[in-house]
Amino acid sequence: MDNNNEHGSTKKENGSTQLKSKSQRKSTLDFRKYTKQIWLAGLGAFSRAEEEGNKMFDSLVKVGEELESRTVELTDQTVTKVAEKTKESVTDTKDKVEKLLDHGVSTSLNKIGLATAKDLQHLEGLILALTNKVDALVEENKKLNAQLEKK
Repeated sequence: MDNNNEHGSTKKENGSTQLKSKSQRKSTLDFRKYTKQIWLAGLGAFSRAEEEGNKMFDSLVKVGEELESRTVELTDQTVTKVAEKTKESVTDTKDKVEKLLDHGVSTSLNKIGLATAKDLQHLEGLILALTNKVDALVEENKKLNAQLEKK
């Protein structure tokens, strides 16, 4: 009986070994199948990412170009405004400095007794007025002399 038991248990062991062997083969086949599916899924994802990546890249380039265009326009406008304000400020400052210098020079010249440009302009105006009066008197004198000669 022991032999039978041993023999019987050997059959059971062989049967379970055969089951394990079939199970292992199926599991190995399943593993290969899933591994291949994972590989194919990865290739598909890579392909889609490449296609959509190019579309995404093109889209981002377009958005970047639009943003750059707007930024350049805004920068140009800002530079123009700053340049205009700077010119105005420089002109105002130049005018103020010229007035201060003119006043300082005039004051200094007056202190030492020299005539300034304003003084010379005033004198020129007086000389022109005096010349006009002298010319008028000369004309009037000629008329009076002509009347006296007629009499």
